Parts: sequence; C-alpha cells; structure tokens
Amino acid sequence: MPGPQEMMVIAIVALLVFGPDRLPELARTAAKFLAKVRNEAGRNVREFREAADIKDLERDLRGVRDEFRSTRDELGRSTRGLLDEPDERPPGRSTPDRADDEPPPMDPEAT
Repeated sequence: MPGPQEMMVIAIVALLVFGPDRLPELARTAAKFLAKVRNEAGRNVREFREAADIKDLERDLRGVRDEFRSTRDELGRSTRGLLDEPDERPPGRSTPDRADDEPPPMDPEAT
C-alpha cells in the first residue's frame, strides 16, 4: 500500500493529466469499481468456503456409507452361515409338524 508521499505524487499527476473538472468523476468511478471488486472477492471467498464444507460433508457421507455396507455384508455372511447349517436332530427321530391345537402324539405301547 502506498504511503502518504506516494499518494500525493499520484494525486498531482492525476490532476495534471485529467484536469480539475474530471478528477472527482474519476475518483467516484474508481471507488465504485473498488467496491465491486471487494464485493465479488468476498462472494468468491464465501463460495469457496461453502464448497470446502460440502466436500467435507461428502467425504464424511462416503465414510458412513462404506461403514454401513461393511456392516451389512458382515451380517449377511453371518446369517448365511446360520441358515446353511444342517438340522441337528438325529436321523429318524424327526417330529412331524402339527398345529398348536392338536394334542401331542401318543404311543400306546410306551405306557
């Protein structure tokens, strides 16, 4: 940033080049341009910050999604193992399916 002496030299050169009539108009135009540049820069910085936040959230979401998938796969493997195991009843001793309201089977020779 130029100091006070440099600003004085710039003002004198501008006064000589543009004249006293156009100098205030040029100063207003320059101030408006500077305000627009600052506003755009601020807006761009906000957009970059929001984009960075979105990328962080997407990365976190991918991590959670991967964790859910691995848990689902692990549960699927463990339940498949349970369902594929053979029945542990001894052969020939299987009980037929019956309704809840039917009496249990009775063996007259056993009594």
